Amino acid sequence: MIISALRKNWFSILAVGLLCAIAFFAGWWVNERGGDANERLLLTAYRQVTTQSFFRTQSDQELAYAAIRGMLGAVNDHYAELIEPDAAQNLTATFAGKMGVVGLHAENQNGQVVISMIFPGGSAQAAGLQVGDVIRAIDGTPLDADTDSSETGLLLRGAPGSSVRVTVERGGQTLEFELQRAAQRFVTSKMLPGSVGYITLSAFNETASAQMKTALQELLAQQPVGIIWDLRNNEGGDMQAAQQILSYFIEDGLLFTAELTHGRSVTFRAKGGALVDPNLPLVVLMDKTSYSAAETCAAALEQTGRGLTVGETSYGKGVIQATMPLEEGAMLQITIARWLAPDGAWYHEKGVPAQIAAHDDPATGADETLEKGLEVIVKP
Repeated sequence: MIISALRKNWFSILAVGLLCAIAFFAGWWVNERGGDANERLLLTAYRQVTTQSFFRTQSDQELAYAAIRGMLGAVNDHYAELIEPDAAQNLTATFAGKMGVVGLHAENQNGQVVISMIFPGGSAQAAGLQVGDVIRAIDGTPLDADTDSSETGLLLRGAPGSSVRVTVERGGQTLEFELQRAAQRFVTSKMLPGSVGYITLSAFNETASAQMKTALQELLAQQPVGIIWDLRNNEGGDMQAAQQILSYFIEDGLLFTAELTHGRSVTFRAKGGALVDPNLPLVVLMDKTSYSAAETCAAALEQTGRGLTVGETSYGKGVIQATMPLEEGAMLQITIARWLAPDGAWYHEKGVPAQIAAHDDPATGADETLEKGLEVIVKP
């Protein structure tokens, strides 16, 4: 009886072990042999090219990067890109607000990287770079027809105090400029005549959120009769930071919605504990250099009735990107959603129109848009 029981136990153990082995093999077969046919197609092609191609001169990594870029080029996503390891480190530091900048913005126009903005007070302005200059190389790295504004910006950024060499073409001449990167100051604030508080924001990130809070508290302590929030020359950024900063002005309610794939959506609501009294007049300055999250804020403040927008129609970026880590320190950036204003409006490629029109004429020494904002607050 004892031997028979032992045999039964051993048979049970063997049976369980056999079932586990079968289940493991079945799982391996599904993943490695019976999984997604397109994944197998891509992997098989990669293995054949890397092991059999007679003309191959690229490394395995270069071929993998080429395959990724090929996929990104096929999905018609203007903001999708593969970010290689060095640039990925810069991107991470940029989101943390720890990178030095040179004070310019460039974008791809018909296959050329063209300077579209020179920011006041930066080394680009001091060195004599101009809007319309075509950037040919950054620190010797050539820019080509596929180089977009994100990649250009990451190449220009670096540790504060370090230098970057920018090669441009202007009127048929090739010029070189040595620019020094400066720590990016995201928020500036001051009191204007008439006891109006004035605050600027150049980007949305965690550092900017904290700087914005401190600056607002300092302005409010001086009991302003109103606040002007200048969102011109704002490069956008993180949507969570936009939610946090909007919550300094708006106590409750819907701020914006992110519509993702497969019918999913995420609502972003005010977080409570607003810093600014809801009865304190608020004017937002904007123009075509108000970008992405800055446009989100302008639309939210207008549609909730919390503020008046003054200036010109914004840039028109109504989509949201996510950045995912890849092997060896690279990153993948793709568009994952579009943002909608509280009333459901989508401003992509249209821009958010200002409620009160104003144009800053660069030929004059005055800031006509700011003057209009002051007029709105002082003479409602």
